Amino acid sequence: MITNPEINELAAALVAAQAEFSAVPKGSANPFFKSKYAALPDVVAHAAPVLAKHGLAVTQSITYIIAGDTILDALKTALIHKSGQYIENEMLLHLPKQDPQGQGSAVTYARRYSYMAILGLVADDDDDGNAASSPVVRKPMMQRDNEQEVKRLTSNGSAVRDLTTQLREKLAAKYGEPIKGKEAVEGILGKPINKLSELTDAEIAGVLLSLGE
Repeated sequence: MITNPEINELAAALVAAQAEFSAVPKGSANPFFKSKYAALPDVVAHAAPVLAKHGLAVTQSITYIIAGDTILDALKTALIHKSGQYIENEMLLHLPKQDPQGQGSAVTYARRYSYMAILGLVADDDDDGNAASSPVVRKPMMQRDNEQEVKRLTSNGSAVRDLTTQLREKLAAKYGEPIKGKEAVEGILGKPINKLSELTDAEIAGVLLSLGE
């Protein structure tokens, strides 16, 4: 994280703003995971009035990081105070594919997460009736009974079937077009992917479980 030598005014404004922030409502639906989430427009609309009240603003831009001989795409997010004080950080962009669509997908994910992280925002949680006294993070789908699910999906009598093959067959039968199947998997996992073979057994088991294997 990069900051001014002094951030006393920014810090005071951020403390005041955080006292007014509530959990961001989840206004967007994920049809694949059958859940709701806080999309970037929801997050910005929720935070912007409070930020403006306290003389704060968030800016985001595409940049790069040099690691040895490699140039890596990154997103820079800065929290700025009207005094000129600022804090900023960078997040690597993991592109699912090297084209404008892949970059757009990676940037959208990174902007949402970085925006919320630099402000300390959280999203409210739809926990299917389990009351909570404070916002919590939904337990990832692939953590639920995955050991048993992997064992079940890789067992067929004495034969062992490859999980990636099972997922390809399921997606082909359910969606037909590869791009739609890929989008379905990304929607379930909540992250961009490049190819199915990169997924872990636990992730594949979770996706198959969500698709109604």
